[in-house]
Amino acid sequence: MSVRKLTASLLTTLVITLGGVAPIAAQDRTPILADPFAFDPDFRWFEPVNDLDLADLKPQKRAHSGWFATYDRLALYGSRPETDDPNASEVKLDRGWGHRYQIGYMAPGDDTGWSFNWTEWGVHAAETVRHESSNRFENAAGSVIPAEANVIGFDFRFFDEQDLENSLSYDKYELNKTWRLEPHHYGGILEPMIGIRWMRINDNNSFQTFRNPDSPVPFLFNGVGASDRLDTIGALTENELFGGQIGFRYIKFRDRFTFSTDFRAFGGGNWQNSKSQSQSLEVVFNRAGVGVAPGAAPQVILRSASTPIHTRNEELFVGFEVHSEIAYQFTRQISVRAGIEVVDIGTGIWRGGDGTLLPGGQQDQDLVLVGGTFGINLNH
Repeated sequence: MSVRKLTASLLTTLVITLGGVAPIAAQDRTPILADPFAFDPDFRWFEPVNDLDLADLKPQKRAHSGWFATYDRLALYGSRPETDDPNASEVKLDRGWGHRYQIGYMAPGDDTGWSFNWTEWGVHAAETVRHESSNRFENAAGSVIPAEANVIGFDFRFFDEQDLENSLSYDKYELNKTWRLEPHHYGGILEPMIGIRWMRINDNNSFQTFRNPDSPVPFLFNGVGASDRLDTIGALTENELFGGQIGFRYIKFRDRFTFSTDFRAFGGGNWQNSKSQSQSLEVVFNRAGVGVAPGAAPQVILRSASTPIHTRNEELFVGFEVHSEIAYQFTRQISVRAGIEVVDIGTGIWRGGDGTLLPGGQQDQDLVLVGGTFGINLNH
């Protein structure tokens, strides 16, 4: 056989062999791609857990891992504004209610993560005097006005004359980066954090005056009617605070209990705006058949307001927040908790308004919130 024929035969055999093996090799080497949309969280929220299970877990295993969420009900007392009103009591605290929501993620094995926190809280304390409507016992048809409540736009059973002493709404948003350090020899874990903080604090300051005709009840009309009038002068002061914060969380586990303390120190800029305005609500009572056209409404609601006056200012703020709690582990992923909380914004808050229509307050006041919390913790 010549060299040319031998070479041709070898090449033909090699091509046939590779042609049959190539599909198999291609199948064997096909890459296995992970589905980015695959989600198998393996939630075991209600799986029972006993003391031995918890005793065998190291502190790193009991701390938040993966996704976690918390909710707390807040019962906090808030400080009153410092105003130029000599009759105001500035040393008292008034109880308000709120909510706190948190969601976060701690990468397993990486000991670093993120958390987002939203807190809302409000308080409303006022000296209130309730005045019965002048036609409380008789309307146009001669029937009694419903006793349950005011029917806005028609029947007014009463008027509440208020002098606000502490009316405040507090909203806070946090985004934090967290690191988890190795447990020390007593089993405690320290988690330093750094983040940004945005707070919105709105303060209301108002005074009301009620006036009605000097007539006995039931109301006797002379002419087409008379009226009850409620005048309000007030100021709405808005504080928009944005800045940074730094702090830590310390965690300690013992049996089914978890002890923890969160501390944050923060500061930044506060962009302030105060709006002062006077308003009036007047309800005119008409009696059918006494100078009133047939079918006319027995009550006419008159509302009026003055042109608002705006005042703006900028301040720097600093403060701290401390939250200590104790949690009890019910199931593998659910625990309930209770604690105490203190929020102290030491300076840079404007409350009471600018003093245009009623005694105002300084633009660099403090705000203190202190009280208790109760909530639930979900840990994947």
